[in-house]
Amino acid sequence: MQFTIHRLLTGNVSKKITTTLASIITLVGLSIQPVQSALTDKGPIHPINKFPSWVSDANGNALQLCLDGNGAGICTFTPVIAGNAISEATGFGIEAFWWNASATLNLVGGRKALLVQSLQATYLPATPAATTQFAFGRIRMRVDIPVAGHYKIWHPSLNESNGCQPEEFTANAGTRAINVTRDIGGGTPFDNILKGEVGPFLVWDPNILPAAPTGYVGDPNVNHEIIGGHCGINYFRIEGPAGVDLDGLGNNFVQTSQFSVQGKIYDPANIPPSIEPVRATYFRTTNASTGNTTARINVWVKAPPTASVTINDLPQANQNGDMTYDGNSTFFKRALLNATYGLHIPTQVTVVATSDNGMFSTQAVNIIDQVSIQSVSWAAAAQTLKVVALSSDKISVSSGIAPELTLNVGINAFPMTQSGAAGRYELTLTGITVPPARVTVTSTKGGSDSEEIPD
Repeated sequence: MQFTIHRLLTGNVSKKITTTLASIITLVGLSIQPVQSALTDKGPIHPINKFPSWVSDANGNALQLCLDGNGAGICTFTPVIAGNAISEATGFGIEAFWWNASATLNLVGGRKALLVQSLQATYLPATPAATTQFAFGRIRMRVDIPVAGHYKIWHPSLNESNGCQPEEFTANAGTRAINVTRDIGGGTPFDNILKGEVGPFLVWDPNILPAAPTGYVGDPNVNHEIIGGHCGINYFRIEGPAGVDLDGLGNNFVQTSQFSVQGKIYDPANIPPSIEPVRATYFRTTNASTGNTTARINVWVKAPPTASVTINDLPQANQNGDMTYDGNSTFFKRALLNATYGLHIPTQVTVVATSDNGMFSTQAVNIIDQVSIQSVSWAAAAQTLKVVALSSDKISVSSGIAPELTLNVGINAFPMTQSGAAGRYELTLTGITVPPARVTVTSTKGGSDSEEIPD
């Protein structure tokens, strides 16, 4: 029997792409033991390449995409695609790595066994484009089998919950008779890379010379002993059936602790500070006595703690300026617009983050109203569905610029009616024999909210 599996768990990727890349060719007698990753967090989106600016593990290592050199040195990546604007801006082609650790075993008769563990950035489909970023962790094993039988494989990403028992295969003799690739990841916001088998990062053993180059966890061109494996397994080992000459010396096992390791330690000084919008909403109201409309805009973004972060492009100039750091990971600013400017809520503001060394990045942030569904109810006997929703834009209806709210039920959309106080909208649908599981209300000012039908 020959075993080949390619598994890909995706986030925001089309079914067509998933089917193409995740086809299972053969899976018979294959023991897969997924391990919970020890990757702990990811940084804000890089302002240029739009991938996480860093990924960290439980051992305190934080790595950025390794893009130094020409792609064949201390950082390996596919070269820039000439004429592709995204590729030219990011400095790589269709593949780059936060981390990669691989090991090779020499087997009897010139046969080989390969282990790859990596955390990769790529594009789906395989052409760099503005919205096709995809990140994933990979475990790959390819083994040439000299004699049919039962084989066990130990590697640093085995499952600690079962004591790091080896993966086991029953395979026929042949080239790549064991051929396993497990890719777990997804697109923006890249949360799935923290859920796979990769992690913590294997790094060069600091007690064995030479030391890793400054700023890196290893050099992929130099094989070296590593640390960081689950259950202290810092080796790649294959064991065959008793009596099988696996190494050409009469032993039924082959093992190595020599790994090729790639990874660049995150250094905020050489990356423009990232900006990741969290929320940007406004509140507006018209004074019934004076007829004056005033507003406030609240903006939250994530950026490096050492950055200086400012808001620009507010229509009331004295409200532009510094955002305040919350001591954790987020910057905040409230801008107050007086009666002169309250009628003119901008659709966007510009956030600028500047590092201590003068590197900076800008991010356009959309300003929207805050929509909340106040109540949703279905009356079975009357076959009615009633929804009440609120917008934070409570400008006078007579202004002519009040938001319009729409109730979305499945594929159908229904305009809601302004009812009662400014900013309050209501709609009752009749003839609803089967209630929807969930409804969504959207606003022409950008806000939205979804709510389940209560039991």
